[in-house]
Amino acid sequence: MFYIKFMYVLISIFIVTAIISNAEEVNKNKMILGGSYIEEDFTCDIETENDNMNQYYSLERFFRPSNMIILNDKRESRSYDFYGKKYSEINLPKDLMKTPEDTIINYFSILREAANPLDDTKTGCGSLGDGKVPYPIAYNFFTNSYKSKYSYKDYLKSFENKLHINLIKMNKVAPDENKPNDLKYFVELEVIEGSSESIGLFAYYYGYIYLEKEENQYKIKDMKYLCENYLCAPYHGWRYDAESFISIEYGDWCSLVDGKINIDQNGYEKKAYFKDKNKNEYYVLFYQLTNGVDIKIADYKKNDEGMWELIYIYPEKCLDNKKNLNH
Repeated sequence: MFYIKFMYVLISIFIVTAIISNAEEVNKNKMILGGSYIEEDFTCDIETENDNMNQYYSLERFFRPSNMIILNDKRESRSYDFYGKKYSEINLPKDLMKTPEDTIINYFSILREAANPLDDTKTGCGSLGDGKVPYPIAYNFFTNSYKSKYSYKDYLKSFENKLHINLIKMNKVAPDENKPNDLKYFVELEVIEGSSESIGLFAYYYGYIYLEKEENQYKIKDMKYLCENYLCAPYHGWRYDAESFISIEYGDWCSLVDGKINIDQNGYEKKAYFKDKNKNEYYVLFYQLTNGVDIKIADYKKNDEGMWELIYIYPEKCLDNKKNLNH
């Protein structure tokens, strides 16, 4: 077993760098749900047995749909005043964007009943919700710079075949290292889409929403989404589970893990605790998606005062260093 794992890690040094570099590359030519589409890498990991496979894989979680409470359930009666108007004729009440959370909840509450069906992909038995009427309203939750980046025509097209949207997860998360002052939120969406068989299909997306204050309102300045893949994680690889992710990327690649990895789960939030050989303490925050996949959110290290401090660890750089050492 040790030999198999050793050979696997050795091979990974030569192939995974290319995989990671493409894993979350923004496809600038494609837009989805009003945001940039990120093409997630679904390359299957090398088939290998894991020492603790039965311990930290419960495959059932990868097949089950969400039972999360819907967050975008606000009925904003004032939005009806804007029905039938062009986006340029709409001036939203300022209290809809009073806080970043207000902005996100109200934005998706307006979009919840929106539908942009295609002729060849259908579902339902007649008209669908509010049709295209909510889209001009939702477009006004954006900053001027985001409107300049994506026209209303592009925005509307990005919702093709999206017939109902539920916001099921929303959390403020740590900013990107190169944009420390950004307001960044994680979201997960449950979307009903049409099909050629005229049945509704559930699709799940997750991503990040960035906001900034403009004219004393918190407006959306960027959105990035990834689609959730099913039947990949339960059959292939270690990258979808928090413990195995830490064991290989932080342990095998970066030699940061000395001893046991402890997982603390509260709902869909997971924290993976570990120590290095110098007894420094770390934890990595993960969120578990509807498809059961654990995605990394942020790294933390305990400082000299015993407080958890946000840090940024890039295991792929450790892998690059190992690759260079082998040349």
